Amino acid sequence: MSSFEFLTVTDHPVPGLPEAQVRVLTLAREAKKNAISVGLSSDLAQAVREADQDARVRAVVVTALGSVFSAGVDLSLFLGQAPDIGARPPESVTTPDILYQALAGCQKPLVALVQGQAVGMGVTLLPYFDLVYASDQATFACPFVKLGLVLEFGSSFSLPRLIGRQRTNELMLRAAPLDAATAERWGLVTRVFPHAELASRALELVLEIAANPPSAVAESKRLIREGEQATHWQGCVDAENAALQSRYGSPENLEAVTAFFSRRSR
Repeated sequence: MSSFEFLTVTDHPVPGLPEAQVRVLTLAREAKKNAISVGLSSDLAQAVREADQDARVRAVVVTALGSVFSAGVDLSLFLGQAPDIGARPPESVTTPDILYQALAGCQKPLVALVQGQAVGMGVTLLPYFDLVYASDQATFACPFVKLGLVLEFGSSFSLPRLIGRQRTNELMLRAAPLDAATAERWGLVTRVFPHAELASRALELVLEIAANPPSAVAESKRLIREGEQATHWQGCVDAENAALQSRYGSPENLEAVTAFFSRRSR
């Protein structure tokens, strides 16, 4: 496993599965409100890729230190290049393709734990997670238009599909923060927990996911993601049927079914 400058890595064992782990990646740029610099973006992308390739890791969790989940793209880099901004946006302001590719390409369950303020890219990266659990103290804001900018990180595609066009318009054009309860009602957040219980209760749910057969979990995630972007119902059904046929009678399928009937017979 690599060492990282801007995040920490912790593995949590999955009960009853000695070799299985849930990997927690914690953004550790607290002094800068976990603003997403080129360095942090690179660290997070690399850590997600390594977790995805590690057979022991069943799920990946991303959270952050401090009261801010992420203040978004590091504007100090943006302002540092302000005289040249008309010619070319700085690297930190344009979509960080390396991070997008890592998040969108992760085959394992990817979970965000939002413990505080999420601003800008701290919000627009959330649709790339499979589950988002939030503290009741968390807030979500996309102040791009207030800065004379526009939405980024593919959110003109991802957010309308997740929360709907009207709500995306309000989030982006009004540019006012949402509280956690509203974010949950809109579908931006999966569940909200009391602040002090967020880490423990969310980890319990992730460990439940991690205890399931990993190939079936990964294939189900793939089908859901592809179905979300499909344009025709029949294509989704065909993809599901192909996946089911490949899984019937597989070692993982047989082991899970045998264990299920064994529990029922007790």
